[in-house]
This record gives sequence, C-alpha cells and structure tokens, in this order.
Amino acid sequence: MSAAEAIDHVAVGHELARKVGINLDKARPRTRRMWEARGLAVIALARGDLEEAKKIMRPFARKRP
Repeated sequence: MSAAEAIDHVAVGHELARKVGINLDKARPRTRRMWEARGLAVIALARGDLEEAKKIMRPFARKRP
C-alpha cells in the first residue's frame, strides 16, 4: 500500500473544506459527500490517476445546457 492510499479521504476532504472556510459539521449530506469525494479525488491525483479522479467527481459535476 502506498502512502497516498493510506491517507483517509474523509479527513482530506474535511481539511480541504476547512481551508476554504466551509464548516462541514453544519453542511447538508450532499455537500459533505462532495467534499469527501474531493478528498478521494486528490488521493487519486497523487497516484497520478487523472481518469479515476474524474470518475470520482463525475456525480458532482454541474449539468451544462
């Protein structure tokens, strides 16, 4: 297991949110899941896996007309 895989994606997502001023303790469940997914995507990017990061974030992508 690599160092990137040993990192907790939930903790990474919460830290990212905290750094931009978002309090996930009071956030809606979808917002919390989005930030936790971002943490997982960051870990995928650290492994060099851009496709996996895109796949992780796809459910949270805004729909464009």
